[in-house]
Order: sequence, then structure tokens, then C-alpha cells
Amino acid sequence: MLAPIAYVGCMAGIAALDRGEQTDSSTLLVMLLLLLGAVVAPISLVVLAVVKASATYRDHRRSTGRFRAAELIDIRRRDASARGWRDAQALRQQLLAGEVPATLAVWDVVPYANEEFFCDVPIGYARYYGKDVSYSQTSGFFYGRPLFVAAGLAVTALSNGAQRTAARNKARQQWREQCISRLVVSNHRLLVQTRGRWLSFDYASMTAVFPEPTSWGLVCQFSEAEPLLLTGDHAPFVAVMTLYRTHGERALREHPSLALLTVGG
Repeated sequence: MLAPIAYVGCMAGIAALDRGEQTDSSTLLVMLLLLLGAVVAPISLVVLAVVKASATYRDHRRSTGRFRAAELIDIRRRDASARGWRDAQALRQQLLAGEVPATLAVWDVVPYANEEFFCDVPIGYARYYGKDVSYSQTSGFFYGRPLFVAAGLAVTALSNGAQRTAARNKARQQWREQCISRLVVSNHRLLVQTRGRWLSFDYASMTAVFPEPTSWGLVCQFSEAEPLLLTGDHAPFVAVMTLYRTHGERALREHPSLALLTVGG
């Protein structure tokens, strides 16, 4: 509705100026601006109307429970994260109250004596290490004009340099083996099933623990194994249990990274 009004108003202004007795440079400038407005203003108003209509339709569609596939995925992801956070809060409260969390049976793992399992969930898994990488350098024999020989040598040098840089990047220490794995949490260890095998990470073998619930991650270091990174919706729960088993109840109360897990916080 506003688009035609804007167009008519601009054109009426141009007509009024055109009927004037004198047409100086300032009048021509105003007429030019009105002409530009007659084109731009309706288009802008139409675009704004379409955007507003689209937003109104989207809100109506969502209010009736109709969501697109991408929206459903995002909703489920946020719901899973919220559940993971609540589970971590509940676990912290239970441990501080001296209660034993609910246990479950894990039949494909041979348990330690008096071992209890508390969760069996998917988790992001990675290890931090470097590795040896070999690469081959190329060489060439160039015969001909000096410019051709120089170009050939330059290309060879660039190729060797690129291979050397790529090999150095592959060899440097970094997070590797990144994948989604299965995680089982017990009162003695973390068990990760990845690439068809079970890996056991005992709390007693850990030398450092870096819980980052707000970043949905946990890093554990060991004296005789590569650092372990666990990420995802269940990482806060795992961080709480790991910190409790490695540092005790005091860590649940005082560790800065767990401050936001306080219920109501």
C-alpha cells in the first residue's frame, strides 16, 4: 500500500517542480532525487513488506507446531544440550548430597571389582599427538634458454617447499582421530568404544583434568598416554564425575569451571 503512495508522491513532486517558471541547478537536483526516490522507495517498501510477511508466516507456522526439517534439527539439538546440562547439574547435586547416582548395566564391558556404570552415551572423541611424516623432494633437469631453465628451477623449488610445509603440518601435534564414539562412565574410569575397540581411561592414571562445561568439553592428561578430549552434550556430566573421582567433593564446590552448574545459576 505504501509503495504506490511513495511513487505517486515522488512523481507529483517532480511534476510540481517542472511547472515552475525557473529551473535552476538546485531544482534539477531535487527533481533528480525525487526521480530516484520514485524508483528506490517503492522497491524498498515492497522488500520490507515481503520480509515482514515472511516473518509473520514463519511465526504463525511455528505457533501451530509446523517446523521445517532444519528447524526441527536445531530444536532437538538445543533440547539435547539442555538435558545434558540438567543431568550434569543433577549429578553434582547428588554427589554433594552424598547420594549414589542411578546405575545401569553395560554387558559388553568386563567390569572391575565393585565397578558401577552411570551412563552410556555418544560423545565426541579426539587425542592429541604428533607423528612422523615422510615426504619426497622432486628434482629436474632443464635444458634450453636461461629463462626456461630459471622457470623450471623455480617451479621445482615451490613444489618442494609446498610438500615440506604440508608434511610439517601433518607431523605437528594436534587433535587427531576426531569422531563420534560411545562413552561409558563408571566410578573407576571412562571407557570409550572407538574404531571397533574399547579404550579404558582410569581416573587413577590421570595427571591433569580440565573440565570446560560451558564449552561442552573435557580434557584429560595422562602420564603414559596421549591427552584425551571429550566433547558434546554429555561432556558436562562426564566432567562432573571425572572431577569428583580425581579431586573429590571439594572440587565440586570450588572448581571455577563448575560454578555455572549450580542449580539456579
